Amino acid sequence: MELADVHVGNPVVRGALTVFPVFNGAAVEKRGYDLHAPWIEVAERAGAPVVEELVVTNEGARPALVLEGELLEGGWQHRVAARSVMVEPGASVVLEVRCVEHGRWNGGGEHVRTGRRAPVQVRAAVGQHEVWERVRRYGQSATESLLETTRSVDDAAAALVGDLRPLPFQSGVLIGISGWPVLLEVFDSPRTLAQVWDGMLHAAAVDAVRRPAIPTPGLRARQFAQQIKGVPLDASGRGATADARVSVLGWRGRAVQTVAINPRHELVTA
Repeated sequence: MELADVHVGNPVVRGALTVFPVFNGAAVEKRGYDLHAPWIEVAERAGAPVVEELVVTNEGARPALVLEGELLEGGWQHRVAARSVMVEPGASVVLEVRCVEHGRWNGGGEHVRTGRRAPVQVRAAVGQHEVWERVRRYGQSATESLLETTRSVDDAAAALVGDLRPLPFQSGVLIGISGWPVLLEVFDSPRTLAQVWDGMLHAAAVDAVRRPAIPTPGLRARQFAQQIKGVPLDASGRGATADARVSVLGWRGRAVQTVAINPRHELVTA
């Protein structure tokens, strides 16, 4: 699977956060799938819930997409999607997830999709125990819930990015924090970006609000975008070098979602 055809535009700077628009030369007008719809169900495994697995069921007439980084609230504990999946109509698939609420193991079977995304510091964690450790860095919570530990910076994060909107034909973003690129996420459709925009920008701001207010230079951002093109991908769409960790969801011959994380950024290495 080839990477998206990425073109990086001129940024907007908000304190430590630099947001570069990304345009996908291979973007499509009609994407052919649903992202958020009432007929897409995310639930615990029947009989015996599993910490790192949920089940996505698509009862609609079109394929359904669940994105890596999406927060899935409720169930026996809040989770974050660790991989993206495309679920065909009438099908159910097991979704790889990580727990972001260490102190709870009870509740209902279904999860709510509110559109929130996990900050990159959590998304970049390797393994479940590192996820829990990074969730604690944001603050205190009775159940060690990411939704609660980040509450102290939610208002500041919302104020930081509340006036930002995607540009016409924009399909992704490249996020810089305190002088260095940390995350690139691009989709096959501007419509998909528009649907996840608020959650993506808020998650980026959560990581930025307490960081030094250093803009990220465009040269560094474009170098990072170039570096990801040299990352070899395995059959699952994943690959890594010293410069980038990349994950691509391929579907019907195109890259629906491309995610690249900078393994050298302090949010990732700390």
